[in-house]
Amino acid sequence: MLSQNACLKYNEFVQKYQLHIYPMLAERMQRLFTECNVNRTLDLGIGPGDLTVFFAKQNVGQIDGLDINPFMLALANKKIASHDLSDRVKLVQGDVHSLPYPDACFDLVFSYSCFHHWEDPIQGLKECVRILKEGGALYLVDSYSDVKALLPQFQQQLDEYSYREIVKKAIEESIETSTIEQFLACASMSSYELRPVDFSEEELVAGIDYINYDNQLIIDSPRPTLWELIYRKPYVNQQRKKLL
Repeated sequence: MLSQNACLKYNEFVQKYQLHIYPMLAERMQRLFTECNVNRTLDLGIGPGDLTVFFAKQNVGQIDGLDINPFMLALANKKIASHDLSDRVKLVQGDVHSLPYPDACFDLVFSYSCFHHWEDPIQGLKECVRILKEGGALYLVDSYSDVKALLPQFQQQLDEYSYREIVKKAIEESIETSTIEQFLACASMSSYELRPVDFSEEELVAGIDYINYDNQLIIDSPRPTLWELIYRKPYVNQQRKKLL
């Protein structure tokens, strides 16, 4: 688990180099899951809270933010309060491998750049499915494993050793998509899409105001560096789905 100082440094890195990604992802989630009637959402591994803040501005439902690290939750709490979102965002300390929620209570569970931290991805996926309502969606985003080849580009542009270590660790822990598919099979998740994140023009526009061009990471890559997993929990009774 990261120390308090490491959490503060991670938050600094996000604000300096990555803040634009969160409004882009929030816009994307709103577009992808409009039909899910999202009333209650879980941000799994909320970290400093940026994605939850931007998604809360897109969606009026209740959001839970879960993290195992109390120092990350403290950062998220401060950020959420500064945006007057404390009435709609509830923070919970917990572990993805044993989520502190009853069955079938969320319409949407999402997580950005957290999956590679899970000690037991199969158990974590099973827990996500358990807490989803029928027809609810799981949305995970993380880095492709072949982004490791781009590490020298990242490190040349980062102006502090601690920032370089953050990126290096995340990249080195990235998981092959073939391995992710094995995890999904073991978790009995067969109805899913695992694909590159190709942001639309509207999604790119959503993040443009948050790009600090002096610090923006410019990466020469032939394809997107992020993958997204979209899973929709099936209805147990398909006839019931037709009646709803």
